[in-house]
Amino acid sequence: MSTIQTAQQPASVLSEPRVAALAVTYRDDQLLLVKRNKQPQRFGWGFAGGSVLLGEALKVAAVRELKEETGITATAEAIFDVVEVNQFDSNNQYHHFVLIAVLCRYDCGEGLAADDALDCCWMSFDEIAEHDNDLIADVASVAHKARQLLASLNGCGELLTGNKQKKRSHK
Repeated sequence: MSTIQTAQQPASVLSEPRVAALAVTYRDDQLLLVKRNKQPQRFGWGFAGGSVLLGEALKVAAVRELKEETGITATAEAIFDVVEVNQFDSNNQYHHFVLIAVLCRYDCGEGLAADDALDCCWMSFDEIAEHDNDLIADVASVAHKARQLLASLNGCGELLTGNKQKKRSHK
């Protein structure tokens, strides 16, 4: 197996890829976003999430990170996308993460920033699409895929909401 190097940086400054889970958390027609306080992408808006611990399942990691960063409790429903962060930050530190997006349904909690989140807020799918340039790369794309997944789970092109979840039969 070969080591990937960039033209500007020797292999010694590169790091092994790490697996992280993103909690793409929905409540009605909104997704929860957090403002990051750590590199990479410090001060950017994205989904709560972080590194998967040794032996930890992806869905468990997403729910844990969501609770740590926002105080919100959710139910992990589906793994649905993969995003790669492979870049140098503003301090010229190298980061390589494979981010696994996990769709989570909001259960309870106030949404108060904690741990490595500076702030958090609920944004509608339309607001996320409108503010794509203000968000961390791929956030709008992941949000769009989450919206499509929710519509397909509902079976009629509408979003699932806390009060209107369709029961699926096993035929």
